[in-house]
Amino acid sequence: MASAHTFVPNPVKLTGRSLKVMQPNYTLAIRLGDQSLRQELAKFYEHVRQEHPKYRKYLVMPEKLMLPIASMHLGSQASIDAACSVLEHSNDLVKKHLTASPVVHYKGLKSNGSGTVISTRSCIMPAELAGLARDLRLRFWSLGYVANAKTMPKRTPFFEDNVIPDGTEWEASCGKLTGWKPQITLIRLHGTDLARKMREATASFKSATKHNKGVVVENGVSRKITLNDFFGIPESALKLFEQHDFGSQTVDRLDLLSLVNNDGPVQEYPSRGQLCLNF
Repeated sequence: MASAHTFVPNPVKLTGRSLKVMQPNYTLAIRLGDQSLRQELAKFYEHVRQEHPKYRKYLVMPEKLMLPIASMHLGSQASIDAACSVLEHSNDLVKKHLTASPVVHYKGLKSNGSGTVISTRSCIMPAELAGLARDLRLRFWSLGYVANAKTMPKRTPFFEDNVIPDGTEWEASCGKLTGWKPQITLIRLHGTDLARKMREATASFKSATKHNKGVVVENGVSRKITLNDFFGIPESALKLFEQHDFGSQTVDRLDLLSLVNNDGPVQEYPSRGQLCLNF
């Protein structure tokens, strides 16, 4: 395998205050460009617009849908160029893991515990693609490209001669990285008062749990009270799509996408670097 300087001439070095203000502004991801897949996802979007219109403004526009692999903060043009170089010179990992363009299958929807995010329930993919994603995540991490200051490696580059060891991401990164959890976010609640609403809902949930023994009766049927009764996207918004088969996509490239200054309603995230998976 090539030496570390082949991939990044200027490893990221952040200390003190700069670490505290880091926010992810770039992500390595798989774009969702397959038209049949988008048509299936559009059924859920239409359901939200018709049945739950108050949440339509939180829908992630189809042009921005992606399967994130690794998020990072790139604070200068030099770091952007270096990250692009890392990606574009990672053909060794493609050859290591893949012999054909992989296919990812998307099925079902789920909500996170607080009801602020709805995402795909499962992204079924070959082990070879998962292995490629693991090695790319570790390579970028080892060179200091991270989204959270707490996960920053103690030195960059972290791996000697850029040789990525076997084992889980947690083991290889000495406890800095957890395993990749592939999912596509379709709805994400946001707003300056989201934290306040969450605190209020949590207080109401705790009060209801205490005084009503955590049970509510609806149409003669008892059920447990959940935080979602007070806050977040209602479960009914995804009920019809919990096991929906959205279809498959052949992955022919990975993109380093810029998330900065791109809040337009239909504009897609621009790609700054690519790694082709064509065979």
